[in-house]
Amino acid sequence: MSKEIVIRLPEKISPGKIAVVIDRTTIDLGLTMTMRGTLKSFPGCTHWHLKRDRGRGTLEITWWPHRRKLWIKIQSGRTAAWIDEIAPRFKREIETRLGVLARSM
Repeated sequence: MSKEIVIRLPEKISPGKIAVVIDRTTIDLGLTMTMRGTLKSFPGCTHWHLKRDRGRGTLEITWWPHRRKLWIKIQSGRTAAWIDEIAPRFKREIETRLGVLARSM
């Protein structure tokens, strides 16, 4: 069983800014990007795999501009204790940073 956490997007934010904010937040939270690509099931999306150090667990992030949807997915086979701590923090950081960007536009 997997868990999905939807990240709220400000109306004013341009789609090109979202990937930049995700990349920056990944670095700032001390995570490592192990994959950045796309998924066949969501054409045109950007999909990331994030890890902490070399330990177990993978946090997945998907940005699908076509539906204007951004979400975190936690797959049951890829869980680890650090994911439970970082996923809500990652969500808050992304929402805060996008909100600040939207207000400055």
